[in-house]
Amino acid sequence: MLYGAYGTTGRLILEEALRRGHRPLLGGRDPSRLSALASETGLKAVALDLGGSEPLKDVAAVMNAAGPYNVTGRPLRRRCLDAGASYLDVNGEIQDLVAALDSDAEARKRGIAIIPGAGFGVVYGEAVAVHAARRLADASWLRISVADANATSSSGAMRSTAVVLAGGGYAVEGGALRERAIAFRTWRVGGRRFAAAPRPELVAAQRLTGIADIVAGVPLPLPAALFMRFAGKLVGRLLLRVSARQRPGKTPKKIDGADLHSRIWAEAGNASGKRVASLLETGEGYRMAATAAVHAMERVLADRPTGALTPAQAFGPEFAVSLPGTRIVDLQV
Repeated sequence: MLYGAYGTTGRLILEEALRRGHRPLLGGRDPSRLSALASETGLKAVALDLGGSEPLKDVAAVMNAAGPYNVTGRPLRRRCLDAGASYLDVNGEIQDLVAALDSDAEARKRGIAIIPGAGFGVVYGEAVAVHAARRLADASWLRISVADANATSSSGAMRSTAVVLAGGGYAVEGGALRERAIAFRTWRVGGRRFAAAPRPELVAAQRLTGIADIVAGVPLPLPAALFMRFAGKLVGRLLLRVSARQRPGKTPKKIDGADLHSRIWAEAGNASGKRVASLLETGEGYRMAATAAVHAMERVLADRPTGALTPAQAFGPEFAVSLPGTRIVDLQV
C-alpha cells in the first residue's frame, strides 16, 4: 500500500513505482481524492481512517508518504504491527523517527520491518556520514550539512517542518540525543553558511557510526540563524497554526528538476585534530526521495528484514549510492 498516494511526494513515489512495473494499493484519508486517483491510474484504492479500527487486509508492506508524521506515523505503524505488515515512510521529523525506531522489539516479534526515513534526508545523509566515519576510525565528532535542491514544495512538508521547529533543536552529545536551541551553532562548508537543525540524520548517523558528538544543519544566513536561535520554536508554532487552516491541496503539478542537484557534506574529526570530509551529490530532492522510497520497498519485499531499522541498517550503507545519479566524492581539507 502507498498511503498518501495523492500528495506531492506520494504522486512521485507512485510515478516511480509504476515506471518500475509495480501496481500498489492506493491508500489515504480522503476518499474523493483517492477515488479520482484510482480512476486515473486504474489501481485499487482503500480509504483508511487512522482514528478507526478496521484492520489492514492482504497488505505485505505500507509506504507512508502522508505527513505530518506525528499525526500519521504512530497509528499507521500500529495498524502494520497488528496486521504483520512492514512499515516504511519518507519521514523527516526527528521526534517520530525516534518513536518508530523504539518499536524494534515488537517489530521483531511480529517478524516485520519498521523503516522510517526511507526518503531523502536519512537515506542520503546517513550514507555519506558512514562513508566519512569509515575514513577516520577514531572520529570523535561528525558534522552533516544538507543542501537539498527542490523543484516544488508540499503542504505536508510544510506541516512536518512546523512540527519539527515547534519541538526545538537537537544534537548528539556524549553519545545521546540532547535538546539544544535551533541554530545553536553555525559553520561554513561548500561556500555556504549552515546552521544546526533538528534533522533525523542525527539519530541515523549515531546509530551507524557510534560517534559521540554529531550536529546536522541546513543552509541559513547568519542573521536568520541568530533569529531562529531565539525564536525557532515560536516560528514552528506559528507555522502549525497557518497549516492547520489550510484546506487539502489540489492535484500536485508535475515537476522536472532535471537540472537541480542536491548535496550533503559529512565532516569528521578526532581528538588529535585530524579531519576528513566527503560530499554526496544526487538529484532533485523530491524525485530522489521517491526513487529511494520505491527501491527501499523493493528491498523489503525481496529481503524481508525484521526490526526497527534505518535504511542503511536494513539495506547496507551502500544503498544510497546504488540509486541513479548518486555519488560520493572525498574532499581535501
